[in-house]
Amino acid sequence: MIYITGDCHQDYGRFNTRNFPEQKKMTGENYVIICGDFGGVWNKDKEDKEETTLMDWLDCKSFTTLFVDGNHENFDRLYGYPVEEWHGGKVHKIRPSVIHLMRGQIFDIEGASFFTFGGASSHDIAGGILELDDPAFKQKKKKLDRGVLPYRINHLSWWERELPTDE
Repeated sequence: MIYITGDCHQDYGRFNTRNFPEQKKMTGENYVIICGDFGGVWNKDKEDKEETTLMDWLDCKSFTTLFVDGNHENFDRLYGYPVEEWHGGKVHKIRPSVIHLMRGQIFDIEGASFFTFGGASSHDIAGGILELDDPAFKQKKKKLDRGVLPYRINHLSWWERELPTDE
């Protein structure tokens, strides 16, 4: 059995048994695929307590959680996980049953083929993308914080890897 859903942004309430009672009959050989903006691997350097709790909670579910990255992921951390082969394609295993389906792969799952094409372009960067090592970073951020234009900070809230490439 395969279920497919969209962006979670680290809010996994849709997977509690009240909202998703079908999982009571599912096993680890059944899958929930999240199509972008998983948000489970977000914090800058390492898992914090909340993130650990969420990933452990998902790992304890009766099904296997699969996700394709969107544009709201911490790509530095995500691509720091070891690459493994799984169902014909490359993955990052966040937990034994929480698996990132890497881009440009074809997976055979329950007799169906899935091509993974993650990423997207952030729409919330009209104010620009700031660089932490820019000598004028604090001034630029302060000015943007007073205004209405949304902005991101490279390697903190925006990653170039969010954009799909020819590769």
